[in-house]
Amino acid sequence: MEGSLREIADITAGMLPGHPMVAITLRRNGDALTVASTGPHATLIDELQREQGLGPCLEALNTGTAVTITDLATETRWGTYPARMLAQGIRSVHSQPLLVDAVAVGTLNLYSPEPDNFGAAAMQAILLTAAHTAVLLTAAIDSARQAELTTQLRAALASRSIIDQALGIVMAQRRCDRDAAFEVLRIASQRDNVKLVTVAAGIIRGLTGADPTPPHFNLPTRPRRMRRNS
Repeated sequence: MEGSLREIADITAGMLPGHPMVAITLRRNGDALTVASTGPHATLIDELQREQGLGPCLEALNTGTAVTITDLATETRWGTYPARMLAQGIRSVHSQPLLVDAVAVGTLNLYSPEPDNFGAAAMQAILLTAAHTAVLLTAAIDSARQAELTTQLRAALASRSIIDQALGIVMAQRRCDRDAAFEVLRIASQRDNVKLVTVAAGIIRGLTGADPTPPHFNLPTRPRRMRRNS
């Protein structure tokens, strides 16, 4: 993902007038982090505003609205941010939010040494780039959610397998049905203030002397292509 975002930053800088520096910020665990840029200087100036929590990038990220600074020499917003950017040789800035499901998950940030560098033609290219970047982020987020869901499902199935094994042991030892065996596990879970699966694992360990074996999951594989006979 970060490699793809670096390529987007480089392509964006190359196609815009004046070849501005470009950085991409993403929100991770509540924090805004620069995850890709056209170089160390772009990363440095992208991170300057986070020391005081003020700047166009953070405003675009928090509001979901694009922010443009045509000339930092006349900018009065965000405290000392304009002066610090001028000291880095930057005169104009544009921060375009990256929207996923109408929520800003990051920003595409452009920095130019020239004032008023982001005209109508540049803005059209920026909007198109931001839209394509948002599509990439959407795919990455969906993939991460699916991976998390798969992990949770596997954990649930593993716990169920351990509980079922323990129920079988209790049913055999006490000569009772499944409901009565489950009640034994439930009472022990409440008494010891531990999860049901922990009680079940203890029962298996007490009988076998070993930890319960987790179930094996076969991952789906791509079907092999049939080879044609020559």
